[in-house]
Amino acid sequence: MEYAIVTGGARGLGLGIVRALLADKVVERIAVIDRALAPVPADLADRVEGFNGDVTDEAQIRVVVDAIAARFGPHPHVLCNNAGGGESGWFESGRDAEWHSVEIWRRYVELNLNSVYLVSREIVPRMVAGGAVCNTSSIAGMLATPVLAAYAAAKAAVISYTRTLALQVGPKGIRVNAVAPGLIFTKVWEDLGAAIGGGAERARDTFDLTVRTLTPLGREQTPEDIGKTVAFLCSDRAANITGQVVAVDGGIVLGRPPLRA
Repeated sequence: MEYAIVTGGARGLGLGIVRALLADKVVERIAVIDRALAPVPADLADRVEGFNGDVTDEAQIRVVVDAIAARFGPHPHVLCNNAGGGESGWFESGRDAEWHSVEIWRRYVELNLNSVYLVSREIVPRMVAGGAVCNTSSIAGMLATPVLAAYAAAKAAVISYTRTLALQVGPKGIRVNAVAPGLIFTKVWEDLGAAIGGGAERARDTFDLTVRTLTPLGREQTPEDIGKTVAFLCSDRAANITGQVVAVDGGIVLGRPPLRA
């Protein structure tokens, strides 16, 4: 039975990835690792199982992955390193000061970069030829992003590590790619929008203004958009694609404001 492991897959973007992997029949079952598990949606309950785990804790991840392997089988077919983001206080730090505190910088890197390495180091050696890894980076890692300097640096490093890992495991028949989501109104953007806009009640308006200002296609991105791209990259349709980063962003990384009529 082919199965996937998706970190941060209990909600939002991660749940979009879970749904797409199953809808496209990339795998038959999915194990979700999340430190704040939510109930599995009823329509997925027979194919998805949640495991509580902190992706920044090496010892904890080893125990969780052992438990998944005992239940699902020794060789995961797909790994999606999706867990990441930040907390509202971290975003406020970037808004209010030119420099993050060293503590906040380290927390961003621990959650968004080190976790990818820790989880990959535990899971990828268990994979066999035909397996696929997809890491979640961000367009913040492809652009200069002053308010999110630490987050952006960590996500840029995820892109670099994706390419390096692709070279390392390519001879074993394992592919490694990444997606770089654009503007998605998940919990991360709720906190970021509140920090930039000056309050939780202004988060959505701040987000909508950002979409209108930056996105050539003129619409926000969704977990479904990202999920479909991840599913493609992890499927046999992408059997000759590795070491690539796909920006799903409506054209933001083109680097120019859209022309409006």
